[in-house]
Formats: sequence, C-alpha cells, structure tokens
Amino acid sequence: MLKQDNYLSFAIVVGFFIGLIIGFVKFDEPELMILWTILSTVGIYLITTVAISFYYLVMDCGNEKVHKEKLEESLEYYRKEFDKKEQEVQNIRAFIRGLRSTD
Repeated sequence: MLKQDNYLSFAIVVGFFIGLIIGFVKFDEPELMILWTILSTVGIYLITTVAISFYYLVMDCGNEKVHKEKLEESLEYYRKEFDKKEQEVQNIRAFIRGLRSTD
C-alpha cells in the first residue's frame, strides 16, 4: 500500500500544472495566472486530503500486521539465492578470465 504522502505530492504537482495550463488559456494578466495556479493547487490539495482522510476512516489499516517470522524467512531465502547467483557470476568471470589468459 502506498503512503498517503505519495498521493498528496502527486496531487500537488497535478494541481499546479492544471492551474498553470488553465491560467495560460483563460487569463491574459500574469497576476491572474499566478492567482489561478495557486488557487487550483490549494483546491486540489484540499480535495485530495479529504479523500485520503475518508479512505483511512473507512479502511481499517491498523489490522494489517506484518508477520515478522515469515518476513525474515523470506528475506533469508532471497539472501541465499542472491549469494548463489553471485557465486555463479564469479565462476563465469573466472572462466572468461581463464579463456582470455590462454589466448
């Protein structure tokens, strides 16, 4: 699950560019363009904040627990697999070096 900060940051950037585009299309004065950009950014920020708040209100995210033992077993398995792959790569490199040295 993504953090709420990611959604909020994305919404701020989208709001800024939407406001900038609409400001360029709709207004001729730079002051109004800047004002419209700021207002649209703040508006989309507030809408996204309310949406995220309702999502966390409806979804009970506190029930999701991480099973530490399963996580550690998985990490240990992947570490061993990575070590095997690394050993294979070292063997291949040694083989290639051996071929080059005989030439």
